[in-house]
Amino acid sequence: MSEDARSNADAGLLRELDSAAGDGSFVQAWVRLKPETSTQNVVQRVERRVGHAADSLKLLPNLGALIVRGSPAFVRELIHQPEIESAHSTSQPVTLIPPVESREVSLPRAARRRSSRRKRRPRG
Repeated sequence: MSEDARSNADAGLLRELDSAAGDGSFVQAWVRLKPETSTQNVVQRVERRVGHAADSLKLLPNLGALIVRGSPAFVRELIHQPEIESAHSTSQPVTLIPPVESREVSLPRAARRRSSRRKRRPRG
């Protein structure tokens, strides 16, 4: 079993990592962390192992997640850390769902309320 097959990364991210490894471009991933994980410790460990930092990191504390953009080596090492629950590509294809049936809809007009203005009497 390959290292990638044991990771919790989706197939799209693994394809991006393989593709970017040859051309030196960055890869962006959405990484979900296990509860009570120190993001700083994980990121520093990965930096020491690969020899460089990520291009950008965005912590999403309410979601327990991290958006990382970096070299394929950095992202690959990060997703294999034991504190990582799952990793997903951020560039998912947009798929439009074609309508099954389309038709014009006409709605009845809403009844208007009559104004309840009172006639003002002149002062005096």
